[in-house]
Amino acid sequence: MTALLQAQSLSFSYPGRHVFTAWSADFSPGLTWVRGSNGSGKSTLLKLLAGALPPLGGNLRVMGLVAAAQPLEYRRQVFWCGPGAIAFDHLYPQEYFAFLRSLYPSLDAAGAAANVQAFGLEPFLRNRPSELSTGTQRKVWLSAALAAGTAVVLLDEPCNALDAASSAYLLAKMGQRARSATQAFVIASHETLGAAGDAATRIKLPSP
Repeated sequence: MTALLQAQSLSFSYPGRHVFTAWSADFSPGLTWVRGSNGSGKSTLLKLLAGALPPLGGNLRVMGLVAAAQPLEYRRQVFWCGPGAIAFDHLYPQEYFAFLRSLYPSLDAAGAAANVQAFGLEPFLRNRPSELSTGTQRKVWLSAALAAGTAVVLLDEPCNALDAASSAYLLAKMGQRARSATQAFVIASHETLGAAGDAATRIKLPSP
């Protein structure tokens, strides 16, 4: 199967800490589960794949677009949902989704609305994310990620701070995405992913 996202010979270091040397992988349609011990670089890898961090060496390609040469076009094809607070938390959720549609024209508004309902977010639509709990912020971000429609969706510790019902909904969606022929979903997680994990391609990062 043709890879949607290719990481070729990635190298990266923080001041005082080396993370990757010439690391390569292909990400095909479906679900890929990135595993590794704490400090192995899972979050760093997803930031690199998202274009949020520049590698010290190597190349990233999505759908033939080279991140270094076509950064805006590359990032329009890669949606990243990080482990921390939601970005643009000054926007009300509906404003947030509208803003994301301007960045990602492929975002499915109806799909995002269905995710909002499934995550139980309707009572919070009149609140800015900055006024919400960490778990509720995550649900807003995940509602967009699951409907992004981009070639690649990156989810870093997506079950963090979620209640049991929301986690079950997310993992069911991930199980569906494991069968996708058009999108690559990449999850970095130390938690078990249940049936979705069983259906995923697994990549294990070496210990630091």
